[in-house]
Amino acid sequence: MACYKIFVQGIVQGVGFRPFVYNLACKMGLKGYVRNRSDGVEIVVDTKPKEFIEALRQNLPPLARVDAIEIEKTPCHVFDGFSILESQKSQKSALLLPDMSLCKECERDLFDPASRRYHYPLINCTHCGPRYTIIKDLPYDRKNTSMVAFIMCKECEREYNDPASRFFHAQPIGCNQCGPTLYFEDALGYEAIKRCAKALELGEVVAIKGMGGFHLVGKIETASKIRSIKRRSKKPFALMFPSIEAIKEVCEVSRQEERFITSQERPIVICKAKKVFDEVAPDIDRLGVFLPYSPIYALLFSFINEPLIVTSANLSDEPIIKDEEEVKKLCSKVLYYDREIVRSCDDSVMTIADKKPLFYRLSRGFAPRSFATSFTMKPTLAVGARQKNTIAIGFENTLIVSPHIGDIKSLQSFEYFKQVVKDLQKMYDIEFEQVVCDKHPKYETSQYARSLGIACKELQHHKAHLYAALAEMQLTEHPLRDQKFCAFIWDGTGYGDDGNIWGGEVFVGDSRAYHFKYFKIAGGERAIKDLRWQEESLRHAFYEEVDDKVFRLALQYNAFTTSSVGRLFDAVACLSGLCKVQEYEGYSGLLMEKAYEKEIKEHYDFWLDGREIVIDFAAMFADNKEQIPTKFLNTLAKIVLFIAKKENLPVILSGGVFQNKTLIELCAKELRINNIDFFIPSLFPPNDGGISLGQIWWAKEC
Repeated sequence: MACYKIFVQGIVQGVGFRPFVYNLACKMGLKGYVRNRSDGVEIVVDTKPKEFIEALRQNLPPLARVDAIEIEKTPCHVFDGFSILESQKSQKSALLLPDMSLCKECERDLFDPASRRYHYPLINCTHCGPRYTIIKDLPYDRKNTSMVAFIMCKECEREYNDPASRFFHAQPIGCNQCGPTLYFEDALGYEAIKRCAKALELGEVVAIKGMGGFHLVGKIETASKIRSIKRRSKKPFALMFPSIEAIKEVCEVSRQEERFITSQERPIVICKAKKVFDEVAPDIDRLGVFLPYSPIYALLFSFINEPLIVTSANLSDEPIIKDEEEVKKLCSKVLYYDREIVRSCDDSVMTIADKKPLFYRLSRGFAPRSFATSFTMKPTLAVGARQKNTIAIGFENTLIVSPHIGDIKSLQSFEYFKQVVKDLQKMYDIEFEQVVCDKHPKYETSQYARSLGIACKELQHHKAHLYAALAEMQLTEHPLRDQKFCAFIWDGTGYGDDGNIWGGEVFVGDSRAYHFKYFKIAGGERAIKDLRWQEESLRHAFYEEVDDKVFRLALQYNAFTTSSVGRLFDAVACLSGLCKVQEYEGYSGLLMEKAYEKEIKEHYDFWLDGREIVIDFAAMFADNKEQIPTKFLNTLAKIVLFIAKKENLPVILSGGVFQNKTLIELCAKELRINNIDFFIPSLFPPNDGGISLGQIWWAKEC
């Protein structure tokens, strides 16, 4: 008689998978055991497991995900019943789980006077709470987390060891008696929440410790004070609301948007605002909204019945702060708890475009994104780009993309980038054999990659965008995954194979087939901020006289040549009178979306000059300024359709420009009407947050 060993890979640690297996096996009368390994979960049963595996797949715990199951016969042992064994060490490849927001069961306990965790501000169970931000090593056991410093009381220990409890092996388990303590000034626990709420009501700004770092929090009227702290002039702040009903009072919320706002991931969702919130989101008609995701915020909103600004505590372009002493340099009032945040993790940001998720920033709730793949690869590090940086690692049949790291524009952000690399390398105990980086010679990430002393491969920026889309299709088994594509990769900047700055590229297969006509931008880096330089450069490039001596000198001595659609957005926004200064990345695009008029169907003429895409800018220069944004966006959608028809191939739309919801929906409409299949990333951001995925996917084939 044989027993059967079942090895399961996927999101199967820290999600209640072992008690689920235990209870299922007991229900079916099976004998054997289940235990964590560093590379997944091992199950042994004393009979053929067909029915057991079918039941296992159909009734997974809420946060679990099974990517692969391997079954082999093994010599039979005599088991008294079914048991849960201690974790076994092996090759580390268990998939990391993101932090998750408060589940409904814990929320009920939080406000139930009969619960022993009534008003416990750090309540969590196997279905919710921190994971990525507290783990120090694999496997995911309490001793390998920052909860090791807190000794469980007898009642928590009983629940922790009870397979029938939802707290079974919930590594951050605690209660008001034994868990971490919450502090605000001289108040503790629930009293600290009350005191914090009072400070907010009085118009104070408070730094509040979230799961992955501190937020700066205040009423809407404190926006200017928070901007001063963060040195952030106009970039929008997110608003946290007490309920979905409160969000609907100020925003138009679609069914899909509501589904993500109320999901357990609780991202910030960008919605159309019913009015302009000048203090929070100046000049634009969009608002980033989200609901309380942690017990601290849930308790806070039991005292406050209005939206609060909740934004990461940092200076612009620096990582979110995770340490109490550091945040006190920004804000004197601090609500914090004494559990260490091992690594920081910001909030995820997304919207809905063409009725599908469109991520701007992949982080809390969604990342790290981990996959057990059908192929194996040697230990590989992909370091991403400079902006919206993420990293990816691959080894054996495991692929992991980190949460959002941010723009590598300061020493602090570069040090944080390096720390994330070290953390993942240490956690999985691997030595990288190769590294992949962007071709740009001056990107800090690329210079870091070249300094590692291992095989270094360079992938052109826009090809990385393309390969990221191909990777997502394969990982999600998208029906178009094995086809050849016509890929429109449009963004603001990327170092091209010819030394110019690309950004308006069309690939057929993985070869650059078309691009927007190059034009030279005077002013160098200054022009990225001051859009008048870009407008004048566009005029000069398309045969309009620019009578400015300083401009002519800059064009000769301080200029770069580009095909970038992102730079066209900037120039056209300035030409339209929408803005002269790029207040933050994407600002010009948001203003163009706000100015878009659905009733206008016209577009500007365009043509192909060999492989160059040329728009009739002369007609634009002579046009009514108010109509320019609409006609420009219509033109871009018509260009996509024209080339897709010419190549007779399905379409990929990716790159930072395709964060523009209006443009995506215009393109989708044109392609759908003409029966052309298309793919837009919805699991990863189309911006540079997906670059590391594209790099590592390309590397596996080299």
